[in-house]
Amino acid sequence: MKKISQEIFLKWMISVLIGIITTGCSAEINSKKEILEVIKNIDKNGSERNEFMKFSRKPPASWFWSHDIDPDHIHDVVMPGMHLMRLSVYGNDKRRRFASISYAEESAIESLYLQDIAVTELDDNIARTGARPISITGSEIKDQLRFSLVLHKGSGPKTTVYTGLNEAGLNQLISAQHRISDFTVYVVDGIPQYAAIVEERPGPSFVLARVSAAELEVYLRDNNLTPIRVRSFSEGDIRYFTVVAERIDVADWHWYDNLDSDTLAQKLDANDAYPFDLDSYRSEDDVHAVRFTVIMYPNHD
Repeated sequence: MKKISQEIFLKWMISVLIGIITTGCSAEINSKKEILEVIKNIDKNGSERNEFMKFSRKPPASWFWSHDIDPDHIHDVVMPGMHLMRLSVYGNDKRRRFASISYAEESAIESLYLQDIAVTELDDNIARTGARPISITGSEIKDQLRFSLVLHKGSGPKTTVYTGLNEAGLNQLISAQHRISDFTVYVVDGIPQYAAIVEERPGPSFVLARVSAAELEVYLRDNNLTPIRVRSFSEGDIRYFTVVAERIDVADWHWYDNLDSDTLAQKLDANDAYPFDLDSYRSEDDVHAVRFTVIMYPNHD
């Protein structure tokens, strides 16, 4: 990974040594044909294309990712000089753990988090922080769905959290002035549902739901789209993916699924990349193992 300051690195290493962080429905939706028509229409309109192509993702000055974070010690990854960007929970009840991404960037933004919040209490808890949500993840505690969020206090686009969405509802969140900045998928009574964070920022985002890994890769490459978030779920022996993508200025991106922590680290090094998005889940073959879905962007401009 890119080097971080000595002070931050030492603090992180100390936390490692003491064991706090251990480096680690069927619905009527827009068809692929309809989404392709949207892309074609945007390509024909040069002014609209320039409006959203101007958004580029510059690599952070430095970064680190962690996993196997005990739910009682999330505060230890909120470190001086670093902005918490992503939390992802895996496992339920006593086997719950978190993975995280943090960036070092020049900004007055303050990172906060909310942990294990019931759906009915989300709005009130978010309002009390005076901050805007940027990341959402969910798991079950005693058979009750709970959400954990990363929030940033400071300047930035207005954001709104939506829950209980099917695939059609997820698609309907996007518009010319609204983008999906993060989302998570969870299962209720055997049916996948989504929770999403929408920010008021010129779009568009593109959503492709319930596709195979091969279909997802072809779709992104063929349509010159960059993945922003990838989430997955399994139905029987079939693994499905839902992606939010944009047209942004990223020269060389990669995404992977079903990586263990060592392989993830190797991929980051091999691609000279940083983790832009990270999702974690328990392996179906080994309930004690954790696997990762990751989107990587290049460390260089």
